[in-house]
Amino acid sequence: MRMFDSSTLPFAELRVWSSLVHGLSFGLILLIRLRWNIWKHMRINEPLHQIFLRNVKNYRDKEALVEVDTGKKFTFHEMNQLCNQYANYFQSQGYKNGDVIALFLENCADFLAIWLGLSKIGVVTSWVNINLKAEPLAHSINISKSNSVITSSALLPVLEDILSSGKLKQMQVYVIDDIGNIKNGILSLATKIPLISSEEPVVNEKPTFRSVLCYIFTSGTTGNPKPALIKHYRYYWMAIGVAKSFGVFTTDRLYVMMPVYHSAGGILGIGQTVLQGSTCVIRKKFSASSFWKDCIKYNCNVSQYIGEICRYLLAQNDVAETKGHKIRLMFGNGLRAEIWPEFVNRFGIQKIGELYGSTEGNSSIVNIDNHVGSCGFIPVHPFVKYLYPVRLLKVDDDTGELIRTKDGFCVACKPGETGEMVGVIMDNVPLLSFEGYLDEKDTGKKIIRNVLRKGDAVFTSGDIIYWDNLGYLYFKDRKGDTYRWKGENVSTAEVEGILQLLKCVADVAVYGVEIPNREGRAGMAAVVIVGDEFLKDAICKITEHIKNSLPSYAIPIFLRFCKDFERTGTYKLKKMSLRKEGYDLSRFNDDIFIWDSSIKCYKIFDKKLQLQLDDGIYMDI
Repeated sequence: MRMFDSSTLPFAELRVWSSLVHGLSFGLILLIRLRWNIWKHMRINEPLHQIFLRNVKNYRDKEALVEVDTGKKFTFHEMNQLCNQYANYFQSQGYKNGDVIALFLENCADFLAIWLGLSKIGVVTSWVNINLKAEPLAHSINISKSNSVITSSALLPVLEDILSSGKLKQMQVYVIDDIGNIKNGILSLATKIPLISSEEPVVNEKPTFRSVLCYIFTSGTTGNPKPALIKHYRYYWMAIGVAKSFGVFTTDRLYVMMPVYHSAGGILGIGQTVLQGSTCVIRKKFSASSFWKDCIKYNCNVSQYIGEICRYLLAQNDVAETKGHKIRLMFGNGLRAEIWPEFVNRFGIQKIGELYGSTEGNSSIVNIDNHVGSCGFIPVHPFVKYLYPVRLLKVDDDTGELIRTKDGFCVACKPGETGEMVGVIMDNVPLLSFEGYLDEKDTGKKIIRNVLRKGDAVFTSGDIIYWDNLGYLYFKDRKGDTYRWKGENVSTAEVEGILQLLKCVADVAVYGVEIPNREGRAGMAAVVIVGDEFLKDAICKITEHIKNSLPSYAIPIFLRFCKDFERTGTYKLKKMSLRKEGYDLSRFNDDIFIWDSSIKCYKIFDKKLQLQLDDGIYMDI
């Protein structure tokens, strides 16, 4: 038998294997510790606010939250007082355990104070995307079965539009700031909350670690946005998992500019304040020109990213403004391998914490050893890999469906192969159970049974992952009816539904297409217009309609006008072939138009623009 001899290995390869062994051992220890931590809290069964109260006791006068936009600062004691005032006010208004209130708010301290305060009395908050408007906004609020909605004066007009149009059922609307004269029964909390007691609320029916905390909307891979159930223990697992995996500590100051209505900002970011006693510096919206200035001014040493943010920061020319920052760790997802080394070297970031997971899923992975381009790791050893509750299953390239053998079982991927990431479901293990969505039918659609053996079940992520021969994982693509653009999940069904409201549209298919050196996929709407409609008129109607109905990130970048669609024998649209053609004009003869964000309308897409887009010259999308 040939013995392993490290002296025969090139230095680079030896370094890879050394890192691999360290990462594997650390990863297993980390997984065991996290599971033990969760098991311990399950036994104690205390809700999140009890953990927060310990931090309030330990760090009473320490800064908990700082608002960049207003300059307001809150100590842990002050933040808890604000939480209690919101809890006591809404309790006095008759809200109780199990009620649901929608939060339609920008990044601000009140967002945290409201959901954490309301959780003390058992009220569930539904976190709504502030970019939504018209039908998608009404859908998100209605489907969550909210009793009322809390918003700001800046976002109030969008809510008033859907209330007056009848798209949203009549409900009580609260505004956190002063709106002057009260109109249409809308209540301002600005003058009420300061008068309310800041003592801990007295509750008869107390929430637990297993109670539902909030709903966070996710497109998943099919249909319209769906409210995913987030229980107290799931919030804890996600936030603490990031902290322990990448090294976020009580003494850290986090710069949070990711939307707090998403799990990235609201759990992975703000969760460090709630659960660990870290300080969060929050900004309403990401600004590439202000990023490093803010980090320096507020003495931040940890921040978050999505791939687009890293690219925007690299595009900034003023190198002097980046000097003097103390950011040692950035964690998030979507940092492309092509720019990873440049980003780390230019800004002197000690550690990148790339992660993969979905808000609703039971499968998550992390890259703990800075391996460029990787989003996580599964050991290649047949025995050790079963300690990890995730699998890769082979997928049919043409249909996107999981491949099954004659026996009816799926085919597990081997190292060096690509497949769909799935999470093993174990109902008796809370972290491996799949809570899913508010609607049980939606939950059922994400579960596949009899996968590798009779009776087993998995959560299907809809994401295609490559597993290399060392065990590292790399995100490749997203299948199904969503795509990701500008850091947001876009539901193709939602965009199709909006376009189908137009009388000039006979048929429509929406899908994502790849653009070189761009994160995610750009939306393309392939449209068949009614026979007597002029193309120019159709474009005008479509443009006006989508500008009024869709958030900016969901507006299709391309419009392709087809004579008809190719369908299968069962009349299913062959969307896969449209995706493969992308915007390559050499592959079809249809008229195609591209969105120009500078003038907010579509213009003809030709060979010249195609070359500019491929070369990264055309940027107005």
